[in-house]
Amino acid sequence: MESTDKDHLNFLKIFFNCMMRSLRFEQIGAKVFNPAKAHSLDAHSVKVWPGFDTRMIMKERGALLSIDVAFRVVRTDTVLDYISKLRDLADQKGKDWQQAINDAIINSTVVTR
Repeated sequence: MESTDKDHLNFLKIFFNCMMRSLRFEQIGAKVFNPAKAHSLDAHSVKVWPGFDTRMIMKERGALLSIDVAFRVVRTDTVLDYISKLRDLADQKGKDWQQAINDAIINSTVVTR
């Protein structure tokens, strides 16, 4: 296989993704994160997952691997706890609790165990 062949790039992408899975990185979208190396911020009920944003691009002389550092902030409370807090706050303010929950949760990423 030539280094400028498109199949070579596909092989490298598959190999790189397999390697990241074997290192137990979690893929969220196009980025991969390492939950085992997470840093806890207990005062804010969040964890910060370190990770990478990788891209492989075919250039004239072969494949180019671009790696950028990425971080994901993950809440440590459950979605049910969060919904309960939102409902209580909306009830205290006399607002529609269903709308408050929809506004807060729609377009959010939920990571489960």
